[in-house]
Amino acid sequence: MHPDARSARFRLTASILAGGGIGLALTTWLCFRFDVGLAVASLVYLTEIVLLSLLESFLSSAVLSLVAVCLLDFFFTLPLFSFQINAVQDVVALAAFVAASFVVTTLVQRAHQLIEVHRKQAQLLDLTHDSVVVRNMDDVITYWNKGAERIYSWSDEEALGKIARSLLRTRFPLPLADIQASLLATDYWEGEVISTRKDGSQVALSTRWALLRNDRGQPIAMLETSTDITENRAKEEALQRVSRLTTMAEFGASFAHELAQPLSAAATNASACMQWLDRDTPNVEKALAGLRRVMCETERLSELFQRVRMLAKGTAPQMTPLEIGQVVDDVIALLQRDLLNHRIALTRKLSPDLPVVLGDRIQLAQVITNLLMNGIQAMDSIEDRPRELSIESQCSDEAGVIVAVQDSGDGIDPGVIARIFEPFYTTKPEGMGIGLAICRSIVRAHGGQLRAMNRAGHGARFEISLPAVTAAEAKK
Repeated sequence: MHPDARSARFRLTASILAGGGIGLALTTWLCFRFDVGLAVASLVYLTEIVLLSLLESFLSSAVLSLVAVCLLDFFFTLPLFSFQINAVQDVVALAAFVAASFVVTTLVQRAHQLIEVHRKQAQLLDLTHDSVVVRNMDDVITYWNKGAERIYSWSDEEALGKIARSLLRTRFPLPLADIQASLLATDYWEGEVISTRKDGSQVALSTRWALLRNDRGQPIAMLETSTDITENRAKEEALQRVSRLTTMAEFGASFAHELAQPLSAAATNASACMQWLDRDTPNVEKALAGLRRVMCETERLSELFQRVRMLAKGTAPQMTPLEIGQVVDDVIALLQRDLLNHRIALTRKLSPDLPVVLGDRIQLAQVITNLLMNGIQAMDSIEDRPRELSIESQCSDEAGVIVAVQDSGDGIDPGVIARIFEPFYTTKPEGMGIGLAICRSIVRAHGGQLRAMNRAGHGARFEISLPAVTAAEAKK
């Protein structure tokens, strides 16, 4: 113990002994003055010792207990003013007083120790920047740490006793009833939510819930820890906006190529219609067939323009059941010109019996496009072997879907692979270092993972893993 701490402890003990001695003297004078019996005096002394034990000094309480026994013997047992005891019941009463005073003092000290342990644990919880909130099963807040104050701006006095969902107005990624059912089934839930601060602003949180049960297995409280990810979400959204614009700039030629096909087809069919009608006997049936083909091509153009507009404006993700093979085929059709210009041989190995995934078609197409273009660019300098790019899909071990893109380039430098998904980190002189970071962000938002690795021999492999959805979930 530090010398200053020892000195402070000594002064505290001395103060308690001095104050307790004065209190016992005053208590003795009053009890003797009003001629109370041994039982009443013992009760008064015991009360005083319990109060003194609250000052956290076991030694002083023990000493004062012994002093109180001596005072009881000297002033309140026969013969008075003597430490001699004649009656057996007086011996029993004094022994009971000693036992009671020591038991009570010990229990009070133990309670003080537990309170101090809990206080220190609470102080540790206050050191974290995360919010730690405890709620009972009626959603009433019973604990609110400093981290919660920093994130939500409500003090513990304002938050304690309030209904959490009314105070925070939290928006959940799933119906609250489904979350509560999952929590009761597994005792744990985690996800990302949006809550409201005291000033009305919103905060994005990565939250974890743990269920506390009593000895009979009944749920009694929920521990909620949350991390503020608002800034990270803002950065990811900014990266996505830049990525969308970059993607459009890089793949403008691909979109132009895609546009040229329906435009050319529409013009050809319109010309044919004119020829069928510009006759002495117009062939209306064939002209109508040509017009139907023109309408089909214009619908195809409309869909393509809608996809480009959604990409540019950053429309909120539209999560729908998807067959990932169709998304891959859409991307391959867009990149045919790039594959030809770079002399790339593309191999397509898509499993026909894959489960359905829940996702945004535009965003997932953006990820696959980025990975394929990276593979194309990685083989620009390859002249001594075939430039081979492959994309394949298969079921994962977790009953999900894996889409893998691999090339025959030089692979990824082992010293770089650990940082390849970091924002603004790039090995390309003209690169911005945001493409793979955005890809990983999009895949994670879909509940999946994006991994990078080197192939045996030559080239790199990127794997997208996505969770599958059941038929019932797809209908929702």
